[in-house]
Amino acid sequence: MAEQNRVWVKTAVLDEIVYGKSKGLRRRAVPDENTSNGDAPESRYSWAHATIVQDEDAVPSTSAKVKKDADPFENDVTLCIIDSNSPHERENITIPPGMAKDGIVLDNDWIDAESDDEDSDDEGFKVERGPPSDLIGLTHLHEPAVVNCLKFRMRYDDIYTSTGPILLAVNPFRRINSLYNDATMNLYWKRGEMRAISDGSASPDSAQERKEGDLTEEELEALPPHVFAIADNAFRAMMKKLKEKEDMGGRRAPAGEKGADQAILVSGESGAGKTVTTKFVMKYLASLSSRKAKNNKEKEKVEEKGEKKQTIEDQVLQSNPILESFGNARTIRNDNSSRFGKFIEMQFSREGTLIGASIQTYLLEKVRLVQQAPGERNYHALYEMLAGFTEDQLDKYFLSDYTAEDFKMTSNSGTYDRRDGVEDFDTFGELKEAMDEMGFEVELQDNIFAIAISCLHASNIEFLELIHGESSEIEEDSPHTEAVLKLLGVTYEGMNSALCSFKIKAGKETHVRALPKEKAEKGVEALIKATYGALFLYLVGRVNSCITVKEGGGGGRGKKAVKKAGFIGVLDIFGFESFKHNSFEQLCINYCNEALQQQFNLFVLKNEQDEYEREGIQWNFISFPENADVLELISKKGSGIISILDDQCRAPG
Repeated sequence: MAEQNRVWVKTAVLDEIVYGKSKGLRRRAVPDENTSNGDAPESRYSWAHATIVQDEDAVPSTSAKVKKDADPFENDVTLCIIDSNSPHERENITIPPGMAKDGIVLDNDWIDAESDDEDSDDEGFKVERGPPSDLIGLTHLHEPAVVNCLKFRMRYDDIYTSTGPILLAVNPFRRINSLYNDATMNLYWKRGEMRAISDGSASPDSAQERKEGDLTEEELEALPPHVFAIADNAFRAMMKKLKEKEDMGGRRAPAGEKGADQAILVSGESGAGKTVTTKFVMKYLASLSSRKAKNNKEKEKVEEKGEKKQTIEDQVLQSNPILESFGNARTIRNDNSSRFGKFIEMQFSREGTLIGASIQTYLLEKVRLVQQAPGERNYHALYEMLAGFTEDQLDKYFLSDYTAEDFKMTSNSGTYDRRDGVEDFDTFGELKEAMDEMGFEVELQDNIFAIAISCLHASNIEFLELIHGESSEIEEDSPHTEAVLKLLGVTYEGMNSALCSFKIKAGKETHVRALPKEKAEKGVEALIKATYGALFLYLVGRVNSCITVKEGGGGGRGKKAVKKAGFIGVLDIFGFESFKHNSFEQLCINYCNEALQQQFNLFVLKNEQDEYEREGIQWNFISFPENADVLELISKKGSGIISILDDQCRAPG
């Protein structure tokens, strides 16, 4: 093997020695960023790869081996930088002990999978070829080791890496179809079934007959990390608990015993791929249900109007196009970013068949309806309707003379398309198909479209100044005013009164005060946000009415009575973001992420280390950043930001 003379050194340390100061690192790149003009900041990572050398004039030497029991950085250390991304490549730089202690870390004992080096060291120990699929297997666990491992695995489309029970996913920003096809899904199902049979939670009769060319048990156990594996583990854990409960005769579990319900948390910054990952989890669980239903000969079907039949698995998956159209949008880093959080409860019978689902949503980003940053779009549905409506529908919704460029809601960012090659005309077809399959009647669909389009027209409503600018009124002759009145079924007088005046109640008397043009315009923005937000909540409720199991009864239209035995919850939370101008909604979103990070620290890091201490295991404590001060700044009673805002909202005037 290559001797342990490889290290990572902080870029800031090299810069301090060479330049006398630390140079800035590049901000995170975003899709479509223009770097062709030469003005883009230099792309640099905070660590550089290096080898230890014996003196200033020496070349990298394999004889400069670091002893495992010795402190390699107690004296000056001379490094040869071997990192092509570093401006100091092939330079020999001497690091003093004070800077070396915190600025240099040892590299790991794995070698390039394509290298011709021997795969065992001079003491006969086998060295792993290529980085481990589980970060726990790293000899040295630190930031550059983790990043380098993920980067290396990405070369071979290994976008998933484990760290114990946690799965890390790196968004490749391209399709890798072989990762998610039925053949791949079947492999993880076979492994899960094999393990379930082994621990007694599944019947041997459920195993598939092995065919020539199938993977052996050892090969199945060696399958790489995958989101399918996470979903399968949750399903098997639920089924194991349900079987234990059945074996106990349905008696209540002892105090402290965990129940059958499971949860999968999908988190990450914006653009990390959370929405797609959530859909793959749902797809795998629905597929498992189909297998269980087929094996148990109890395939549940829902009779649609006409001849077509829909399974509950299909219906649950068809909820995605509806929520994505009305709740997703193109952002700087993601062309299909969920602008709301959601908790999806996948409900199962005691046999393991999917019998329904329930969706809870959080914090729809309403500010996007009236303001988008350059390079971003409003919600997909607005563009999809404009692209997919027939001529008759365009006439019906007063859109014949307009495109997305003609409405303030869809034009203030100057961005109208998607970079991922998805066409709005095609996704509108998927939306219509999903609505049909979920049982949305034609009249209901028309009403949904009418409300959404009324928001488009409302964004173009003009106000006229009256009485030296102290009052205002809606321009009655505008075609957009006429469209809003007819689509919403309100009168001009009623809408004008609501937007251009307000009421003050003093005792038993009520006084009406006029609003100037600027405040009336803010009022119509509030109307757009409230209307679209209410429409979105209605859609979620309607979807739930089709797919949710009623306790003690059926799960929606046409399903026979069946009882929910357990569920797997999938939480798809919004991504952390920090923009040049951040809205209150973004503050709430980032607060949710900070709260989740605290839970992660508590249950994954702190509790695990406390367990090690209780069991007397000798190990080095891993420090991790606490964010309690951030949470207190936002939510502390009395002095937190939210409490102060509440007080200000209650203050008169």
